[in-house]
Amino acid sequence: MKLPARRYILHLFESEKRLVARFTITAMGRAGASMFVILLIKDFLSGAIGGGGEGVAGWLTGAVGAEPSLWIVAALLVTAYVGGSMLNYDNQVTQQRIVKVLELGMMDKLIRHLLSMSVPFFDKQSHGDIIQAVRQDVSNLRIVVISIATLLLEGLLAVALAAAAFSLSPTLFLWVLVVLPLALLPIVLVARKTLRQSYNVRRTGYVLFDVILQILRGIRIIKVYGGERREAKSAIRKGRQYFDELIEMVRVRSLALVVLESAAGLSIVLVVVVGGLQVVGGTLQWPALLAFLMAVRALHGPLNNLNTNYMQIQNFGASVDRISRLLDARPEMADRPSALPLASAPRKIHVQDVGFAYDDEVVLEDISFELQSGETFGIVGPSGVGKTTLLNLIARFYDPSAGQILVDGRDLREYRLAEVYEKLALVTQTPFLFDMTVGDNIRIGRPSATDEEVEEAARAAEVHDEILAFPDGYDTIVGIGEHGLSGGQAQRINVARAILKNAPILLLDEATSSLDSIAETRVQTAIDRLMRGRTTIVVAHRLSTLRNADRLLILEDGRMAGLGSHDELLEGCALYRRMWEAQSFGRSPKPAGLPQRPAPVPEPGSDDPQAVGLLEEEATDGYWRE
Repeated sequence: MKLPARRYILHLFESEKRLVARFTITAMGRAGASMFVILLIKDFLSGAIGGGGEGVAGWLTGAVGAEPSLWIVAALLVTAYVGGSMLNYDNQVTQQRIVKVLELGMMDKLIRHLLSMSVPFFDKQSHGDIIQAVRQDVSNLRIVVISIATLLLEGLLAVALAAAAFSLSPTLFLWVLVVLPLALLPIVLVARKTLRQSYNVRRTGYVLFDVILQILRGIRIIKVYGGERREAKSAIRKGRQYFDELIEMVRVRSLALVVLESAAGLSIVLVVVVGGLQVVGGTLQWPALLAFLMAVRALHGPLNNLNTNYMQIQNFGASVDRISRLLDARPEMADRPSALPLASAPRKIHVQDVGFAYDDEVVLEDISFELQSGETFGIVGPSGVGKTTLLNLIARFYDPSAGQILVDGRDLREYRLAEVYEKLALVTQTPFLFDMTVGDNIRIGRPSATDEEVEEAARAAEVHDEILAFPDGYDTIVGIGEHGLSGGQAQRINVARAILKNAPILLLDEATSSLDSIAETRVQTAIDRLMRGRTTIVVAHRLSTLRNADRLLILEDGRMAGLGSHDELLEGCALYRRMWEAQSFGRSPKPAGLPQRPAPVPEPGSDDPQAVGLLEEEATDGYWRE
């Protein structure tokens, strides 16, 4: 088992020393009881034939007589069987208690570790892979730990039975040992292949998971574009690959079992032939041979379990490795050892020669501007020019690849990350609601807020009356998918959350772009109220949402194309002027060297404001596509 998973498991075991000690004692007791049974059977048979016997039976015969001694030995046999079964029962229950502590502890550790990771980590990971790690890999780790515990349990039992067999006939036991290497070598070779196969099974498993998540997230697109058959075919293809890998793993494991069972049969034949010759030659008594056969036959059970559980560990080696790699990951954004508190609201933010690249792709280059406290600052530009990336840098979801962002004269990276986030409120393009009540969703902005403060925030966001109309009011459960809420309602709940937080810096990332005109107006009214007295940075595609901005930054191809007020940019920035004209008149001017595509026109007599708004947006989108 790889670090750091092994290190954390050992830490959990240390916290449950009593359970671990109990498991060890019951495992040793069960093994001792099994060895005692084999030796008692041999003594009993010797006493029954010869009237005196050896060992315990012989001692009892001398003390109480032959017949009573046999009854006492029989009673001891029953006691050993029952005692061994009770110890095994207690061992299994204790094992499950230990595993419960382990699984819950590891899940807690993994979730908390994932939550400590930076935004870039999640941008680079498959969501199906992460979900599989938290749920399936942790469960698989549980199986691995059970298998390790079983290896210990069955290993002790195998040693006890081997010791009993050796005490009965050292010569016969040596013959049995000849067979063991024949069984162990193929098992080791098969185990290596099983471990390699486990990575294929896990990979195809989370790829299938990703396909299912894609179906759930894109069901509307799938329906509209008739993609049901295509998605079903893709899911079945991925599922077939997963089960093919699973079958191959079972085939490999079964091969090891064939080798082990064949070796077990060969050992029995050797004992019968060699032991029979020894009985005929008078060097071994047949009660000892019978007890030896029982010991060897009983030994096959633990050896088979050792093989099964060893293969099980190899089966889930990929899960253990994935958990280890996740726990070993470190956040890209982390506090420096000398990180400073950010006690008060920032008075000035200075973006100085900032550049950023995703891997080798440059997204932003040489961006510089200053932002004063209380200023409303807009970031505008075509799609894909780095508007949201710049917002992420200011929020310190990412760190710049070049340049620096200064807050009151200090590099943003010198402040404690948690305190930077404390100063921010964020409203994104797609409203996000947690799987909890409406009231609790708003209260996330400030967990200590009273019900009255939550309602006041909802009123300010113009959503209070609509919440009261829900089936359970503020106690209505919502969540991912919004559960029957309109986009405008969900977004205003997000705005209420930001209002309740009352952070000095507000970040708006296309907060109204996915709404119709009527919903946009209501959300924009709530946002305008939220912006009062705050430093606000707005990423927007529709220039109408930036009518209250003090200054605008225009981005083109990752660089600054203009910076200033609306009037200054209309006069001095050609790109901004074209954007403004396109959105103001619903037409897309013809850029140099490109054909003009006519803007869409509403149907005659159409006065639907939502339709007109969508047409205006389409006209603007047409410009960016051109």
